[in-house]
Amino acid sequence: MADNPLSSSPPAKAVDELRSGWRGWLRRADPSVLAEQLSVNFSNYVFNSAVSLFIVLYLYFTAVRLPPGRLIHMWVAVFCAYLVVRMLSGLIYGSLAQPKGSALWRWEWLLLANQAFYSVMVVALALGIYPELDSDAQVVVMTGALLLVGSTAFSLSGHLKALALTGPPPYLAFAWSAAQLNNPYALGLSVVIVALLGLYVMYALKHRRSLHRGFALAGQIGELAQQLQTKNEELQEVAAGRSRLLATVSHDLRQPAHAIGLLTEQALLDPAHVASRQTLRDLHGLSQSLSASLATLMDLTRLDAGLVQARIAPLALAPILERLQVEYGPSARHKALQLSVAASKAWVKSDPVLLHAILGNLLANAIKYTRQGQVQVLIEEGDAQIRVVVKDSGIGIAPEQLERIFREFVRLDSSQPGTEGLGLGLSIVRRYAALLSHRLEVQSRPDEGSRFVVILERAQPDVRAQPQLPVAQANHSRLQGLRVLVVDNVDLLLTSMERTLSAWGCTVSTAECLTQAMARQAERPLDFIISDFHLGDREPDGLTVIETLRSLHAGPEPLPAILLTGDVAPELEARAAQAGAQIMHKPVRPAQLQRRMLQLLDAA
Repeated sequence: MADNPLSSSPPAKAVDELRSGWRGWLRRADPSVLAEQLSVNFSNYVFNSAVSLFIVLYLYFTAVRLPPGRLIHMWVAVFCAYLVVRMLSGLIYGSLAQPKGSALWRWEWLLLANQAFYSVMVVALALGIYPELDSDAQVVVMTGALLLVGSTAFSLSGHLKALALTGPPPYLAFAWSAAQLNNPYALGLSVVIVALLGLYVMYALKHRRSLHRGFALAGQIGELAQQLQTKNEELQEVAAGRSRLLATVSHDLRQPAHAIGLLTEQALLDPAHVASRQTLRDLHGLSQSLSASLATLMDLTRLDAGLVQARIAPLALAPILERLQVEYGPSARHKALQLSVAASKAWVKSDPVLLHAILGNLLANAIKYTRQGQVQVLIEEGDAQIRVVVKDSGIGIAPEQLERIFREFVRLDSSQPGTEGLGLGLSIVRRYAALLSHRLEVQSRPDEGSRFVVILERAQPDVRAQPQLPVAQANHSRLQGLRVLVVDNVDLLLTSMERTLSAWGCTVSTAECLTQAMARQAERPLDFIISDFHLGDREPDGLTVIETLRSLHAGPEPLPAILLTGDVAPELEARAAQAGAQIMHKPVRPAQLQRRMLQLLDAA
């Protein structure tokens, strides 16, 4: 039966082993415990053997007057040779990988053989040489021998068989030899040696208990570490499953959300739908809410997939502030709130897309949780920092909840109309801010409103940077007569895209696969390509369509191309970047699509 330090207390095991007779002494220990014991013993051999060798040679040559005859010389030679061999065994064990299986038991038998030979040599010294020495030499030899034997109590205390072979025989042999001396102290000296043997055993057993407690703790720590690793793997699998679920759900919902957004905006512009204008506005508002939720899910899945890369550069604040006024003004007016966005000529170091997402999320939250009053975006300029403040007169946040609001899927007050959402906005704000190394601050009190601050590093103006124009200043006339090919295998999406682009003055042709796309290009030269990524299991994907059409294009410059997709896979991002195609993740609002098209045309 294997000794398992975790199965019972070390003191109880030590007593059991002492009482179990020869079967107890000879049974095999737990391999992990035995490996630790052997490692300690053989590492001690190197130092102990060197010290013992020095002491023996010193006494032999200088400190002891030797008796006549060759026995002592033979003993010294043999004992020194043994010490050298023992030291080499310690060095060899230390140079090897930890032995396992049968090799472990062979090393244990080598340990026992070492200690048995050591005990035989000391017994021979006590019985054969010690009585022939003079009284001074007897004191020196006995003291040195018993100290050397006693010093092994701690190093061998973890291995009872080796301890039994090493300790009692030398002590009892010296006690016997001392009792035979012809002096009045002989019997007392013998009793003292036996008492020292008792102390030797007692200290060895106490040290053994400490070792076994250490082994038990090490085993428990190992088990806890294994449990922690298992739990960590389970949590990672849960997180990966959540990311896969979010990616799948958001991908499947983006297709209809994309079509709904395009169709409702186009219907609002159609004079024939004047009678149903309010219904269309409500439908349009719901589609915007759905698109915002899906966009938030997309942001989260992109963050989890490691696809969000910060591109920090000098950036003018003015265009971002103007876009915030244009984009969130209607939402504020719909709730009868006063929205004011400060103007600023400051430049900061940031990423325009991520900074816009941070401020947009904060502003959307402020409008959502403000029932009356105002929402402000303020700029506080310092010498080295710019503080962008989003302040509202809303419901406020309790102090104990200020940290919790940045967790995923947390919404503190969902009972009021208009506060629906996923509870992801502030979590994404914090993660984006961490990517940009922007510090966030928040102060809030219930019923007194909230104040969120984004602290940015000031930058010198860069005349080479081209600030992005707000939506209201885009030059839509550039799309008049633009020959655009839309590729998608869903009829509803083809129809909605065709209507939207045609309303902007584009000349639109459509295709459902690569073959049809090549036919449309042969019929009429193209100026622009918009393709969905997934075109059916048996058809080439949208990137292949874009690359093929570009290879057939006769113009000097590559055709500008947009790839529409609901995927957030890193491989797709890399492929699109290599192909020079701009990715837009569904659902895409018409204004976003129009702005991206104008940007690509300007770049071309």
